[in-house]
Amino acid sequence: MQVEEYHGDKTLSISRRHIVPNGSTTNDDFDASYQTYRNTSYNASSYGPEKALPVPITQDVKPNPLRRLGKKSFWTSKKVWPRITYVVTALVIVIIWVKIMLTFAEQEVKAQQRNRNLGGEKGQRRADFEMYMKGTLKKFDPIERALTVSWGLTYLAQDNSTLLPMGDTLGTNFSFAIYRDVKVVNDDRAIAADLASVFESYNISTTDRLRIDNVTQPPIAVLGQHPFDSVDTSIDFQQAVEENPWKQPLFGYPFDVWTGSIVFAAVDKDFADISNLSNSWAFGIDGAVLSDSTLNWRITLTSNNTCLFEGEFEGCELHIDFRGKRPDLVRFAAMLAVVVNWLSTFGIFVLTCEAAIMGRLHILTETDILGVCFTALFALPSVRVILPGAPDFGAIIDLIGIIPNIIIISICTTMMAISKVMMRKPKAE
Repeated sequence: MQVEEYHGDKTLSISRRHIVPNGSTTNDDFDASYQTYRNTSYNASSYGPEKALPVPITQDVKPNPLRRLGKKSFWTSKKVWPRITYVVTALVIVIIWVKIMLTFAEQEVKAQQRNRNLGGEKGQRRADFEMYMKGTLKKFDPIERALTVSWGLTYLAQDNSTLLPMGDTLGTNFSFAIYRDVKVVNDDRAIAADLASVFESYNISTTDRLRIDNVTQPPIAVLGQHPFDSVDTSIDFQQAVEENPWKQPLFGYPFDVWTGSIVFAAVDKDFADISNLSNSWAFGIDGAVLSDSTLNWRITLTSNNTCLFEGEFEGCELHIDFRGKRPDLVRFAAMLAVVVNWLSTFGIFVLTCEAAIMGRLHILTETDILGVCFTALFALPSVRVILPGAPDFGAIIDLIGIIPNIIIISICTTMMAISKVMMRKPKAE
């Protein structure tokens, strides 16, 4: 902004005949009165003694800088309590959020502890030597519906709580052939007399032997020689609850529930080779435990050693059942995204109705509501992309919290665009 400033007095332009005092018309009286007026000019009475009139000065007048909000003015302001309120509210929200996340983390730890629980198996356990299959979760592919687990053989230590890998000491290294998805039956094949005497010399009975139902079935691995021996398996998963769309795999995200199973049987490979009977000398594995975890999934297992069932022979295999579902953290995030989407949609819908239907034109003129609608039209679907473990588009959460929101916002965008086009300028313009 440019202004011109003059320093000095500025006399008033008044006709001389109007300043003659007491009605005098003499020149002397006039001159004296006029001179007195000049000496008491506007500038002298308002700003001090007269100064010589300089050349006009042109200078830039800058706006006053914003006043900095200091510590003193912050706490002594009349609006200090609203400030304290929103600061405390923000801190409470952060504390609640951190507490919720810590709770979910503790739940994940407890779930892993339950998978390592040795008391979760059905039936009884042998007292002399207990052997367990220890699985390590590696990957769950919901598209392929397959869980990849790495298995190793372990045995229960003397403290009855610690599992040690087979082959870690000289007395625990064995050659056990592991078979998958097979049936164990009685072995009625006879052993040669000379070989039977060898087993009897070590007090090993050759009667009531078990074998794999398919004597030509190759094992998936031979474990027990070294502590690092392991084998990877891919386990097919399927829908756990039939005729329930909320628990249907992928479609019921984040409430879908999966299930899968695998059967293991073990054979003492050294005894089978000595007796020259393939897949013979089968025995049962006491149980199974699961370690580690998979991101955005909670996998649990239950195991059942059919060798320990009393009564009619039911085989001698280890049956392991898996159950997979989304952890509570994933469900919480998905439901929170749906709530946020609907709150945003409701806000845009109210603004649109107030502006286009109720005729509140200041919303159209003073608010870029059309830009808000266009932004929300692309922002809401992007929220779904960042959901943890979200499947391909088409899940039930899309039918509830994404597709209707896009439709409503698209209608609002069209209404606001038409209102902008049909809005007329005021007559004053």
